[in-house]
Amino acid sequence: MMRRIRRLLQKSRSEKELDQELQFHLDRQIADYIASGNTPEEARRRATLVFGGMERVKEEVRDTRFGNFIETLFQDLSYGLRMLRKSPSLSAIIVVTLALGIGVNTAIFSVLNGWLFRPLPVRAPEQITVLAFSQEHDGSNFSYPDFLDFRKQSDAFSDLFAYGLSVAGLSADGRPREFAFSSVTGNYFSSLGVTPALGRFFLEREGEVPGDPLLVVLGNSYWRRNFGSDPRVIGKQVLVNGQPATIIGVAPMDFHGTFFAMDMDGYLTLNAMALNKDSSQFWADRHNRQLIVLGRLKPGLSISQAEISSNVISQRLAAQYPATNKDVAIRVIPERLARPAVFVSSFVPVIAALFFILAGLVLLLACMNVANILLARSAARQREMAIRSALGAGRGRLIRQMLTESLLLSLLGGIAGVLFGKWSISASGSALHSVTTTTNFAYRMDCSLDWRVFSYTLAAAILTGLFIGLLSAVRASRAHVNEVLQGGARGDSSSRGGSRLRSALVVVQVAGSLILLIVAGLFVRSLRHTEQMYLGFEPDHVLNVMLDPHQIGYDQIRAKAFYRELEDRARAMSGVQSASLSFAVPLGIPGQVGFVSVEGHPVLAGQQPPQISFNSVDPAYFATLRIPILRGRTFAESDNETAPQVAIVNQAMARKLWPNDNPVGKRFRWTNESGPYVEVVGVAQDGQYFFLSPDPQPYFYLPLAQNFSSRLSLQILSSLPPESLILAVQEQVRALAPDLPIIDLSTMQQTVRGLGGLFVFRLAAFLAAALGFLGLTLAVVGVYGIVSFGMLQRMREMGIRMALGANRNNILKLALGTGFGLIGAGVALGIVSAWALTRAMTSLLIGVSGSDPATYGVAVVVISVVALLACWIPARRAARMDPLVALRYE
Repeated sequence: MMRRIRRLLQKSRSEKELDQELQFHLDRQIADYIASGNTPEEARRRATLVFGGMERVKEEVRDTRFGNFIETLFQDLSYGLRMLRKSPSLSAIIVVTLALGIGVNTAIFSVLNGWLFRPLPVRAPEQITVLAFSQEHDGSNFSYPDFLDFRKQSDAFSDLFAYGLSVAGLSADGRPREFAFSSVTGNYFSSLGVTPALGRFFLEREGEVPGDPLLVVLGNSYWRRNFGSDPRVIGKQVLVNGQPATIIGVAPMDFHGTFFAMDMDGYLTLNAMALNKDSSQFWADRHNRQLIVLGRLKPGLSISQAEISSNVISQRLAAQYPATNKDVAIRVIPERLARPAVFVSSFVPVIAALFFILAGLVLLLACMNVANILLARSAARQREMAIRSALGAGRGRLIRQMLTESLLLSLLGGIAGVLFGKWSISASGSALHSVTTTTNFAYRMDCSLDWRVFSYTLAAAILTGLFIGLLSAVRASRAHVNEVLQGGARGDSSSRGGSRLRSALVVVQVAGSLILLIVAGLFVRSLRHTEQMYLGFEPDHVLNVMLDPHQIGYDQIRAKAFYRELEDRARAMSGVQSASLSFAVPLGIPGQVGFVSVEGHPVLAGQQPPQISFNSVDPAYFATLRIPILRGRTFAESDNETAPQVAIVNQAMARKLWPNDNPVGKRFRWTNESGPYVEVVGVAQDGQYFFLSPDPQPYFYLPLAQNFSSRLSLQILSSLPPESLILAVQEQVRALAPDLPIIDLSTMQQTVRGLGGLFVFRLAAFLAAALGFLGLTLAVVGVYGIVSFGMLQRMREMGIRMALGANRNNILKLALGTGFGLIGAGVALGIVSAWALTRAMTSLLIGVSGSDPATYGVAVVVISVVALLACWIPARRAARMDPLVALRYE
C-alpha cells in the first residue's frame, strides 16, 4: 500500500494536491478500520500510525521534487551557456546593448539614491525631520527666539535642534586656514545620536548664552587634512575670526553634517553665529531667521500629527508677536525629502521623475533591440524546439529553457551595466568637483554603490531578462511540430506574426528615440538661451577676489584701511581699468536680505513687509561690472557713514513698489519699522543675482560705506585676460596681510559657469544629449536589423521577382517601403508621446517652450534621415544581389 501511495503522491503536481491525496488516504484508512470492527478512536489511532509513514513519504517526495528541480535548473544553465558560447559575437552585442541600458539606469539611480534615499548616518534616521518656518514673503529658517519657543512648547518631538552655516578663518599655531562650519545648538549631536571619534561633543545648552566660551568640534576629514590626525589636538587653543576658541572633539569619519552634499570642516557652539554682528540681533530679533531647525519625532507619531501640533504653537506665537509671526505656518518634512533645501525640494520629484523616465526609455530601447534579435534567433531555432517537443519536452519546459538563456544574458548585461554606471558616476563626480564655486564648503554627495543600487540593478536585469525572453520564448514554443519538421514553417502565419511583432518593436524604438531627441533638444536650446541671456552685467575681463580680514582679527577700522589700500594697489596694476568692492557676487555669493517698507505706504495690520535682497557696493562697482544706471545717479564718495542714507533700486523693485511713479527721490526702510529711511538716488538695469531665472527679481544696492561688512569681494576690470592678474593680486594681498587667506580667486566667467549659473543647465543638457544619442543609436540599430532580417526572409521572393523582370529600382522601392512605414508610424507615436511628456518640463526650461516647434522639427528630421539611411543600406544590398544567388537562398 505504501508503495502505491508513494506513486500517487509523486504524480501530484502541487503542495495542495499532496495534502488532498494524503487526507483522502487517511480518511479511507480510518473507514477500513471501522469496517473491520474497530471503534472510531481505535481506528483513528491505528490510521495515524500509517499517516506518520505517509508523512515520511511526503517528505521524500518533496526532496525528490526539489532535487529534480535543481538538476533541471543546472541542465538549463549549462545548455544556456553552451548556446551563448556557440554565438559569441551575437551574445557580446546583446550584453553590450543591455549594459548601456542598465548602466544608464544604475548611474541615475545611484545619484538619486545618494540624493533621496540614503539616510543620514545617525541613530534612527527615519525619525529626523526638518521644520520649515513658512510665511508669505519669507524664507524657511527660524530665528533663535522662535526656535526657543518651539523647543519649550513642542510635545511632538523628543528633541528639537538647530544649526546655521558660516565661513571663518581658523588659526592654529599661527597658521590661518579656511574653516566652513555649522554653528549648532548644544543638543545637536546628542539628538542625532552621533558619538565622537575623539574627545567630546557639546553639552546641553552649551554655547547658547552670550559670553559662553567658543568651542570647536573638528570634522574628521578636516582634522586628518590639516592636523595630520594628531590626537593631541584635543584641548588646543585656536583663533576663529580672531576670537579664542578651544577644540574639544573630532566628529566620526562617516558623519559630514546635516546640510545636504556639504562636508563640514567643523562645528562651533551657537554663539559663533554672533561673531560678525551685534550679538543682541541674533539672540533677540525675531526677524533674524538664520537657523535651520530639525526635530526627532517621538516614536509612534506621524508627520501630519507633528505638523498639527507645531501649527498650534505657531498660532500661539502669532497672537503674541503679530509683527513678525503673523500668518506663519509650520511644515514638517522628512529629512530625506527636504534635500537639497526646503525652498527647492519641491522641484526634486519633477527632476527625478523626468530623468528616471529618460533612463527608462533608453533601457526600453535596448530591450526592443535585444527582443528583436532574440525573436529572429527564435525563428531560426524553431526546428530545434520542434525536435525537443517531439522528444517529450512540454511547452513550459521549452519556455523555461529560453527564459534561462535570456536571464543569463541580462545578468551579464547587468554586471557590465554596474561597471558602466560606476564609471559614469566617477566621471560625473570629477566634473562636479571641478565646478568653480565662491564658497568654501566642500561638496560631498555619496553616490557609491550600496545594497539599494545593487537591488535596483538586479531587479532591472531580471525584469529585462523576463521581458526580452518571454516574447521570443512564447513565439518559439508555439510552433507546430509537424509543420516545422516537414519544412512548412516558411511563410506561415506564425512567421508573419513574428514579423509583425518585430515591426511593432521597431516602431516603439523610433518613437522612444524621438522622445529622447526632443527632450535633449529642449535642454540644449534652453542652455543656449541662458548662455546668450543678458545678465545685467558684463562678466568679461573681470577677476573676483574674496577676502575677510576679520578672519585674522582685524576690526572694522583696520579692515576698511586694508581694503582702501588694496583697491588703490589694484587700480595701479598694469592693464587694470577699474576696481571695486562689494559684499555679494552675482551668481556666486548671495546678497543680504531686508524687510522693505515704503514711506507713505504703511504695512497693513497682519501683513509682513516684502523681503528683498540687496548688495553693499562702493561707487566704482557699477562701472567695473558695467551695470547701466537708467535713472538718477550712481553712488559717490560723499555717500559715507555721515551722509544721509541712499540706495539704488533695480527696475523690478521700482515696478513693484512704485509702479506708476518715478522712484528717484522716494524713500523706504529695509531694517525694521523704527529704522532710518533711505532715499532712492538711481535705478539700475535688472540682472541675475542668485541663480539664472527668466523672471526679474527685485533688488537694491546700498553704499558700502553706509553698510560695511568685513567679508568682501574685490572686482578688477582689466583690458588683459583676468587670469594674468592672479599672481599679481596674490602678491599684493600677501604684502598687505601675509597671514590673510584668500577665500576665492576666480574670474567672473568662471562664476557664471558655476553652480549658481550655467552648470546645472549644462549638466542637464549633457545628460539629456547623452541619453538622446544612445537612444538614436539603438533605434538605428533596430531599424537596420529589422530591415536586414526582412530582406533575408524575402530573399527567395526577391530572386523570383528579378527573374520575372523586376529591375533593381523596383526591388529597392519594395525594400524601402517597409522601413518607411515603420519610421512614419514611430515618428507619429513619438510626437504624441513627447508632447505629453514635455508638458511637465516647462518649469525646468528657460527661454523655450515645452512644445517648441523648431526642436520638434529638427528632432523629426534627424530621426527620419538617420533611420531612412539605416533602411537604405540593406535595401541597396538586396537590390544588387544576383538573382541566381537569391533563388538558391535557404
